[in-house]
Amino acid sequence: MKKRTRDILEIVAYVFLGYLIAVGANKGLAFAMDTNYPVVAVVSSSMEHHEEVTYKTWFLDRKYDAEEMGKWPFEGGINKGDIVFVKGLEKDEVKLGDVIVYKFQTTEPIIHRVIKEEDGTLQTKGDNNMDVDQDDSIPPIKSEDLQGRALFRVPFLGYVKIAFMKIMGGL
Repeated sequence: MKKRTRDILEIVAYVFLGYLIAVGANKGLAFAMDTNYPVVAVVSSSMEHHEEVTYKTWFLDRKYDAEEMGKWPFEGGINKGDIVFVKGLEKDEVKLGDVIVYKFQTTEPIIHRVIKEEDGTLQTKGDNNMDVDQDDSIPPIKSEDLQGRALFRVPFLGYVKIAFMKIMGGL
């Protein structure tokens, strides 16, 4: 076998092996974290806290308790390009202020903060958004939409996915 052919076969084998490792790691994490989305790349700026006006003022204007807000997870926000690790949970385990991941009629999961629980459904809002996610045209989140609660974030690693999606025309 020629050296060039052998080199090409080695590259193909390494790419295939890398793919298997990535898929296997994701499937293993999905099982361990009890969710289909154990790792989510943040592809928008909807959870960023560059302007306190958008985040704190929105909640304070609607009579949310400032002391309770200080106890909410991700008080400093989540930035575009972060990777967020997610743990599956039941809807009755969700609390006001939790940052959850849900999937509803979209190609990508959404990661936003719970702002209201009513009649067994959840309403969410991105910290950097002025509007609530659910309105007359988008129904509240039900149990089957909920993927899990955000546990922690790793800055910048999500840019790998963002770059890949731009190359593939997905963003």
